Amino acid sequence: MAKIIRVIVAFSWLVTTGFVVFLTYSTLQTEPNPQALWGWLVMCALTFISATFLAYTTIFGGSHGAHQEED
Repeated sequence: MAKIIRVIVAFSWLVTTGFVVFLTYSTLQTEPNPQALWGWLVMCALTFISATFLAYTTIFGGSHGAHQEED
């Protein structure tokens, strides 16, 4: 079950990354106002970082076994 969830999260991350790249490209091509352009770029970067952190936590968060000892 955990493997299925990891695959779904990885696929969702890929779709989200593709959409953010498309949004960034479209904004770079169409936005004439530099302040609005920077706002869009920052929003896209924060969205990508957030999605990546969520996917990383979901995919690799439960990788270690409960039987490992803490040092």
